[in-house]
Amino acid sequence: MRRFAMVLVLAVLVSPLVAEEEIVYETNSLYHHIIVSQTPLLRILRFRKGPAEKALGNPFAQGIVSLEDPHELHMSYAKVAIVGAGLVKEPRRALFIGLGAGAIPKFFARAFPDCRCDVAEIDAKVVDVARRYFFFPELPNVHVTVMDGRMFLRRSEGDYDIIFLDAYRDQMIPFHLMTREFFKELKSKLSPQGFLVSNAAVKDTSQLYPWMLRTYQTSFGTAFEARVERSINKVLILWPGKNAARSADFVEGSKAVEKTLGVGFSLVRRAALYKDVSTDRISQKVLTDDYAPVNLMRLRKADEKDWEY
Repeated sequence: MRRFAMVLVLAVLVSPLVAEEEIVYETNSLYHHIIVSQTPLLRILRFRKGPAEKALGNPFAQGIVSLEDPHELHMSYAKVAIVGAGLVKEPRRALFIGLGAGAIPKFFARAFPDCRCDVAEIDAKVVDVARRYFFFPELPNVHVTVMDGRMFLRRSEGDYDIIFLDAYRDQMIPFHLMTREFFKELKSKLSPQGFLVSNAAVKDTSQLYPWMLRTYQTSFGTAFEARVERSINKVLILWPGKNAARSADFVEGSKAVEKTLGVGFSLVRRAALYKDVSTDRISQKVLTDDYAPVNLMRLRKADEKDWEY
């Protein structure tokens, strides 16, 4: 009887959400199956089909925007990633590799109107969807280029104070954006005080993430990791030099951002999620342009004994 009651409660909680969700746009691009749906309060971007309640819980969602406040950072990983905004004073140039719904570059460009914000997105239809459905604005300091992120980086003049890398999604991970050679190119485009913020949506049950973390460690001197609550996402902030930051820097920087920008949520609490993983012992190999078995490691479980599809 108790089990029946629990099922009934779950049905009541979930059914209205599913019933209210409406698909407002759906198309295939060269790279994605793009789905835009909405509830009375939210609009959701997905790159594969999935139930609405899971999209709202993050695993299926590439972006979520509030219809009441389009500038609000809604997704949990975005609130953690924006901690990086407190680690640089008066940024002059920023690069965003991967656009999605555009929440983070939109926030950053509005928060720092004097900062030039370059966006590299490989899929032209994603750019169109971000503008048409997710309130991604035409701002004078935002410059969007439809191009592979590594190719854009190679052709850019560099000198970026902060680079956001948001191209790692569990089902679609471009191996050429997670190798030692790529990170060498990326570091050459940073300003003397510049750093990388990287979002990795990779399951803990996958064997891939330790390989990724090992590659981060060997490519950068300082690596901080935040595991996003109730999510598969991990956000890393990385500097080329050793001991380039301390945990206290994250907290102090977040206090300043909360005070000056009024983010509407506790950025300090998100800053406390970051842990220094620069010297954590990891036995996996480094991913290189010549050896990056990303799909193999993504499908293989962390204990190396089984596969998941």
